[in-house]
Amino acid sequence: MGIKTFFASLMMLITIAVMCSPLYLVWFGFTMDGSVAVRICLIVVGLILCRLFKPISNLFDKDFKWF
Repeated sequence: MGIKTFFASLMMLITIAVMCSPLYLVWFGFTMDGSVAVRICLIVVGLILCRLFKPISNLFDKDFKWF
């Protein structure tokens, strides 16, 4: 495996992680055990990032209105 293939693979994994992080924040806010304020903040931040970056629309290549 060459260095270009390594960096291309690394960039692909970073891109996938960045696209899925807003969805993870929402899921983590619903499933974690902690204070209610932290859970609400995680859910709100995740939903705001979903609205800004539209990860579901990018993954499915279709323009959904909310995500």
